[in-house]
Amino acid sequence: GLSLDPTLPVSALSVGEQQRLEIIKALFRGAKLLILDEPTAVLAPGEVDGLFAALRSMAGQGLGIIFISHKLNEVRALTHRCVVLRHGKVAGRVDDPANTTSSAMAQLMCGREILPPARGPSTPGATVLTLDGISTSGHLGTALRDVSLSVREGEILGIAGVSGNGQR
Repeated sequence: GLSLDPTLPVSALSVGEQQRLEIIKALFRGAKLLILDEPTAVLAPGEVDGLFAALRSMAGQGLGIIFISHKLNEVRALTHRCVVLRHGKVAGRVDDPANTTSSAMAQLMCGREILPPARGPSTPGATVLTLDGISTSGHLGTALRDVSLSVREGEILGIAGVSGNGQR
């Protein structure tokens, strides 16, 4: 379930593909236990689903997997048991993460109840930045194509992209 093009040099692989390669190398060498530290940090959602399907298959074949993550929804979706660490010490154990709330697990991690931040009403002000039809290219080809956006006072605009699901 960890597909890769074996004809490509490693330098041409995305970070997610390089990660798959490292898992394949460990399995090829006969590993009986995989320790994965934040393996989904650089993956697109589709890549996470593929990784989880492969990990479930490997576990079903008897491979042991330690999955280290702060993404509680992923921990709850993937793991059979969970040990929560706080300041390098065991803060608690969760025997059935799928049936435990992320809030309860976060409380174990932080040592207290985590409340969502209080938010007041947002009333964005005047436009302070406008981009209209911006295009540019870089060493990998077109970097931006016909991008338009505006940002107003009091707004936070985030733009993100993840390599490995069809784009670089």
